[in-house]
Amino acid sequence: MSTKTAVAVTGIGVTAPNGLGLDDFWAATRRGEAGIGPITRFDAASYPAKLAGEVPGFDPAEHLPNRLMPQTDHMTRLALVAADWAVEDAGVRPSELDAFDMGVITSAAAGGFEFGQRELKNLWAKGNQYVSAYQSFAWFY
Repeated sequence: MSTKTAVAVTGIGVTAPNGLGLDDFWAATRRGEAGIGPITRFDAASYPAKLAGEVPGFDPAEHLPNRLMPQTDHMTRLALVAADWAVEDAGVRPSELDAFDMGVITSAAAGGFEFGQRELKNLWAKGNQYVSAYQSFAWFY
């Protein structure tokens, strides 16, 4: 007896430098807008690279519960919002499904580094009492 598993991508969520949400992203892409521009999230004067693909206009407080803010960083927040939009785009209503009848796969090559870097800086500059308990899992969202 074999068991077959089906995988279906049913929704898309986008948080990108050239658009927040699928419609804005697709419209900007069709216009040829890349979204690359001067770095604004920090002072890049001492770095050779001065351009980046930042996501302008993103306010995580508009999309995520306050309880997530202390334990996440910018990249994780972007990913969480994109995932939420993908579920919405798919028309999935998790409350209407059995908990074991659905699954979500997320992946990231790198994420949580902003949070982790800040906490490591606190550890070395101030001591371990200034490191968030969330550091233990923040890199692995």
